[in-house]
Amino acid sequence: MSAVRDYLIDVEYPCGREELLRSAAAHGAGDQIIGHLGKLPEQEYADAETVQRLLGTDSP
Repeated sequence: MSAVRDYLIDVEYPCGREELLRSAAAHGAGDQIIGHLGKLPEQEYADAETVQRLLGTDSP
């Protein structure tokens, strides 16, 4: 999961899924990471730990 977090370092929480996707894309995330983030529900995320928990262990 640390790979995904590396692309979200500038995210200001709370934020929505679109902000996570924008940040990841701006930091050069590949299709696999963008795909995992894109599968998250459209909601407000309180912090990086929430994102990590929802992505689970099968994400990069």
